[in-house]
Order: sequence, then structure tokens, then C-alpha cells
Amino acid sequence: MPSFECKIMTAQGQVVTQVLEGANEQSVSRELIKNGSRPISIKKRKDQKGGGGEIGLFAKKIKVDEIVLFTRQLVTLLKAGVPMLTALEALGNQSTSQLGEILKKVYVDVMSGKSFSQALDQHPKVFSKLFVNSVYAGEMSGALDEVLERMAVVLKKDEETKRQVKGALKYPIFVVLAMVGAFIILMTFVVPKFAGIFEGFGMELPIFTRILIGTSRFVEKNVLAILGTMAGFFIGIQILLKNSRGRALWDAQIMKVPLVGPLVTKSAMARFTKMFETLNRSGLPILQSLNTVSGAVGNIAIEKKIKEVAIGVERGEGISGAMKKSGLFPPMVIRMISIGEQSGSLDDMLNSISSHYDMEVEYAIKGLTSMIEPIMTLALGGAVVVMAFGIFLPMWGMTGAVQ
Repeated sequence: MPSFECKIMTAQGQVVTQVLEGANEQSVSRELIKNGSRPISIKKRKDQKGGGGEIGLFAKKIKVDEIVLFTRQLVTLLKAGVPMLTALEALGNQSTSQLGEILKKVYVDVMSGKSFSQALDQHPKVFSKLFVNSVYAGEMSGALDEVLERMAVVLKKDEETKRQVKGALKYPIFVVLAMVGAFIILMTFVVPKFAGIFEGFGMELPIFTRILIGTSRFVEKNVLAILGTMAGFFIGIQILLKNSRGRALWDAQIMKVPLVGPLVTKSAMARFTKMFETLNRSGLPILQSLNTVSGAVGNIAIEKKIKEVAIGVERGEGISGAMKKSGLFPPMVIRMISIGEQSGSLDDMLNSISSHYDMEVEYAIKGLTSMIEPIMTLALGGAVVVMAFGIFLPMWGMTGAVQ
């Protein structure tokens, strides 16, 4: 449906600009008049990107940093006593990015009578269920600015943790790809030249050299098949991750991988406790909080376990009791949540757990990096030794024969 930029005069005599969707200018005009506004001008927008720039084919994904910046700016305006509509209009107009267009739509929805959380819920690709439910809880409790402030901190910390984990995993992946590339180049260009020299002397070659030449001939004959298999493997992984069943299988298995698995689990625990604390402190019902957080931990296997906890809580087992049955949560987490339930300080306990796991994730990342580096060095050194023995041993033999 096309969008129209409308300049209107409100019932209070203010001239404002809105972005509305409608079949044509006449239908938009009727809608404005019906809402008590007086249209001044209605122009069809020419720079539309897939319905407001949110679902277009070439639309860029809005970064978390943009959401965090918007949230903090909104908190500042609300704390200064600026009305929600005025704040949204100001933030939408000052932003030239794709987020600005979406904020204009949010402004229009709020202007038409929807709550802020309902307006945000119209854009699920931009504002997650966690964000929307937090806003809803803030609206219900009358502490929206405090909830938004906490949410900005949670989103920022979560994004930093993701970047740290990705950064720790990028190094070994890069090194492995570089080693594979160097191996293929050596096997297809370098070793064949030495093989021709060695065969010209008709001497018996050492075992290292025979293995090296055999491998080189195999790679040389099947280099396209090898590259195609590697490309197919990476494409297959991408397809697997986009499928819900495949993603669930991947998420379950990745937690069993040495070094990487504990890091993934600790990162998920940090996200779960931090987000659960934010929603629970906002006043959202526990069941709704658990179901919302389950979809935000970033791991389908852990998501299923959290949903099982929600079912257990609904049966009256308590949070700690349901967690114990799930078999996922460490004993320390279960004990602290049990103490929080009994003492009425669940939020404080969740905050302590999230802080603990934030430190654990940092230590795990440093430990992973420190362990990967020597492993990669040994692997690279081993490859160099094999190449050296394979090439230089027969050369020494040739030198002795000449002498």
C-alpha cells in the first residue's frame, strides 16, 4: 500500500507532518478528517522501499546500535517532560536513516490511538518481542522511562557480548581458511615442479616425499571438485541454519563442542538472566517474561528448555524447581534463584547471576583465544615440517649422489 506525506492542522491548531498509508489521496484525506484533523497537503512519497523501508528486497537491516541510540534519546526526552507524541515526531524527523521512516509510522499509529507498545509491535523486524513487552510493562507500571533506560543497557551489553564471541571465533576460522588456501596453492603449483625434478634423477624417494607427491597429484586432478565440495559445504551450512529443524540441531550440537560449547552456554545464561531480570523488574508476569526471553537467547535448544521451565512454573513447581528438572541450568543458578524466590529478591539474584556470567564469558573468550593460538601454531608448524621433509630430504640425497 502506498504511503503519503500529509501536512495537517490538529484540533489544537498545531501544524504537523505525518506519514500515512492508504489506497489513494482521497482515502487518506477521509481518514484524517475522521480523526478530527484538517488536511493541508497530501503528497505521495516517491522514496518508498518495500512498504516504509522495512521489508524491501534491498533494505538494510537496522543495527542494534541505532535502536539503542533511539531508546536513549527517547528516555532523555521523556525524563525532560516532553510528551510521547512530540518526542516520536522529533526523533522521526531528525533521523535520515531507515529507522526514521519507521519511527514516523510509529508516530502515526500512536497518533491514531494505539499505545506505544502496540505501535512498536507493528514492526517485528526492528523491535523484538523482548523490547515490545518491556515497553508494555513500562506502560502498565507507569515507569516507561526507567524500563527503556534498562532496556538500552541490556541491548548494548548483549551486542557487545555477541561481538566478543564472534571476534573470538573469527581468528581460528580465518587461520584455517588461510592454511587451506596455502595448501591448495602448494599442492597445485609448487610441489609438481619439485616432483618433476626428483623423478628426473630416478632415485628412490623418502616416504614423506612420496606422500607429498601423491597428495599433490590428487589435488591437482581434483582441485575443482575440492573447491566445489568446500563451497557446497558452506552453502549447506547456511541452508541448514535457515531451516528451523536444522538450526535446532546445530544449536544443540554446538554446545557439545569442546572450548566453543561452554562459551555458547555461558553467553546464553548471561543473556537469559539479564533479560529475565529486566522484564521481571518491569512488572511483567513471570510466565510472559519467560516465554518472551526464551525467544531472545539466540539458541533454539536453550529456548525449548526455558519454555519447559515456563510450563513447570504454570504447574506450580516454582522457577528453581522447573529449572532443576530441565537439566540445562547449572546448580549455582538454580540455588541463587531458589534463594531469590524464598527471600523475595529474585531481581537482585538475577542481576548477580548475569554479572557473574558476564565475567565468565569474558574469561572464556580470553581462554579460548589463548588456547586456539598455540593449537594453530602447532598445526601450522606441523604442516611446514612435513613440507620441509618432503622437499629437502630428496634434495640432500641428490646432493650426496652428485658428490
